[in-house]
Amino acid sequence: MLRRTLAALVAAIALIAGTLVAAAPASADGGLWCNANGDCYMTLSSRPTDPRPNPDSNGWTPGAPSCWVEITADLADSLGYEPEDLRAWTGGNGVTFYATIACSSQAGYWSNNRQCYVHMVDGVWPQRPPSYKQDAGYYMCIQPMMFGAGVVSYFWSNTVPPGLKVYTPGMAAMKLIETFQLRGIDIGMAPEVNPAWGHRRSYVGIPVWFWVNNPQPLTWGPYSETATLGGQTITATAKVTSVRWSTGDGGSKVCGGLGTAYTSGYGVTDSPTCGYRYQSTSQSQAGDRYTVTATSQWVVTWTALSGASGTVNLTSSSTANLEVNELQTVNTGTSGSDGNNGG
Repeated sequence: MLRRTLAALVAAIALIAGTLVAAAPASADGGLWCNANGDCYMTLSSRPTDPRPNPDSNGWTPGAPSCWVEITADLADSLGYEPEDLRAWTGGNGVTFYATIACSSQAGYWSNNRQCYVHMVDGVWPQRPPSYKQDAGYYMCIQPMMFGAGVVSYFWSNTVPPGLKVYTPGMAAMKLIETFQLRGIDIGMAPEVNPAWGHRRSYVGIPVWFWVNNPQPLTWGPYSETATLGGQTITATAKVTSVRWSTGDGGSKVCGGLGTAYTSGYGVTDSPTCGYRYQSTSQSQAGDRYTVTATSQWVVTWTALSGASGTVNLTSSSTANLEVNELQTVNTGTSGSDGNNGG
């Protein structure tokens, strides 16, 4: 795929020869420099550079307002450029000449820093080096033929180079995942809501059962979507790996599966997969209820056509109320000789 992409760009590289334009006075012009032959050139106050990465709301950084290609005075003369068409930068070792060049072409967007047209590579990418983030991009750097051998090189970057309106695979994956309408589980709990009371009620020391009721793709997974965003085709799949049950009394329980739904046949016994016993009543809580919170831990895996892949961790939650009382015991004594009931 890379060979086909490169072959398709050979013609584009050849066309770059026509993208040079006559220099126009710019705010960066810093003065005048003349050589020993009396040829004078307007100067640049600084070496041309790219804007610092500062993505806008679309995740993109605008390119440089003026694009400059480094050129020798002899080559410029052979190409028919007059001294007024060039700019000289005298801040380095000697003098460096620049001519303006079209900022965009079929080969990409011009980078003043790299002195080439930059283009995100199509097709399958090589293995990402471990020093780069999972959302890094892989780019092609195309130098104009007229200024050398038309060298093509490749590089990784954690940020999108200025001027390119593309997403890295990781950026596209996040944009896709942001559209997922994942939600908390439907809480299954024993005791269930008593229709006569309108709420759940349990007692200190009595087993409480937790489970995932009626699991759905958006509450449990797997949930998968594929989309093309910013030039990247991404498939992302989300699924729950565990649920943390916060019981409202400071306790918690992490359960890795759906849990076990309670039926009357189990009797008064602990859940074999996910349960809890309260040690204090809910009387001190607002409304005399503990708030039970089920927090789902989602893992979203994504892959791109380029071969890039990664994971994103998300959470969703849901709540239910539970009243916890104390069991009241009554002791019945026998009549004593004094005729009173024992306590």
